[in-house]
Amino acid sequence: MPPPYATPTVPQTPAQIEAALADLAATFPALCTLGEFPHRSVENREIHFIRIANAPQNGRPAVVLTGGVHARESAPPDALVHFAQNLLVSRTTGTDIVFPARSCRPLPAGPTVNYPPFTIPAVEVERILNGVDLYVAPLINPDGRLFDQLNPPSDPIGAGWRKNRRPHPNPARVGVDINRNHDIAWKFEDYYDMGVYLSFYQDGPASTDSRAETYRGPSAASEPETANVQWLIDDARATYFVDVHQFGRKVLLCWGIEDNGSDPSMNFSSPTWTSKRDGLRPGSPGLPPDRPDYQEFVSNAPPHFVRKTLVTIASEMRDAILRSAGVDPTVSTAKPQRTHSTYDVGQSASLYHPLGGPVTGTTDDYAFRRQFDDPTRAPVFAFTIETGHEEESGFHPDYDSPPGHYAKIEREVHAALVALCNFAA
Repeated sequence: MPPPYATPTVPQTPAQIEAALADLAATFPALCTLGEFPHRSVENREIHFIRIANAPQNGRPAVVLTGGVHARESAPPDALVHFAQNLLVSRTTGTDIVFPARSCRPLPAGPTVNYPPFTIPAVEVERILNGVDLYVAPLINPDGRLFDQLNPPSDPIGAGWRKNRRPHPNPARVGVDINRNHDIAWKFEDYYDMGVYLSFYQDGPASTDSRAETYRGPSAASEPETANVQWLIDDARATYFVDVHQFGRKVLLCWGIEDNGSDPSMNFSSPTWTSKRDGLRPGSPGLPPDRPDYQEFVSNAPPHFVRKTLVTIASEMRDAILRSAGVDPTVSTAKPQRTHSTYDVGQSASLYHPLGGPVTGTTDDYAFRRQFDDPTRAPVFAFTIETGHEEESGFHPDYDSPPGHYAKIEREVHAALVALCNFAA
């Protein structure tokens, strides 16, 4: 009988997460394999992932899940580890995954919200693990997570650390934002008319200043942690990809580099739109009449209907989260559970607009681009989930109950990822 795995009561350290992955591979050898990334972290830490499958690889779709890209986002790595643990126990024992009824108190002083029990049936888990190859990489950035955990909130530099730990003589310039370092429109000034872009948005799609939280790094995929993500996407030949972040209650679909469109000539690899000339992509809607409104191409042709399917999958994840909260997504009733568990669905480019416009160099856009790089490859459906909320302690949710923030977030992550895996299977 495999051991029971409880919801963590404190944020897990990188060492604890690594130990948990090794334990899963040792406990469930018929279902779970431990894999090591080809690159160690900047501070020379080994980084592992697990592959969960009920049979040798035989053409089933590969689902790749990542977390812990941003150091300060406490919940995603723990939720992904527990997601893998629950799936493996359920598949081995034939038992349902059951989340008991819970309460969560929004901050700063909202009334407590009660959530009913939530069950993932064992038959559903069996169907998923028979139908997909699941890769779980819960902690991409162990150096950053440890640095964030060791530095108190009062630390002027270390508190709320986001980046990796790329060294620099000036402590204020340490680190690269891994989620701006991937090889997709990384050198954004070659893709956007920055004069037009900055007239619409406060900040660029990434930063060239190493002091900034969104610093893109010295070159595309310069960071070992970034190279690991790209390697896993390519080695697994991901068909579905989700990067779990925190916070904002959003299910984001690609593209992040621009609004989606239907003109095949408008794509990131087209010389017309990646050279400094009048055709340079403007990077925003509502342009003067003499400038085209650039939109990044996404096919909506049969049999895959990629543009439509992205919205369908994202909407299913949103609805699954609502159902886990005891809310019928099809009935518009005023319930506190709906208020505190509704995730916005939309493009990264659109939903990031209030924060400064489209973004470049992200994990999900790199995964999404691979189908355009290799026309023989199956479509890739890539997403980012921004779980949790400011009222749930932001980047560092309270793991105790009450107020019960982490436990609620974990339920939502499980519900969304099961919905995605069900679609894939």
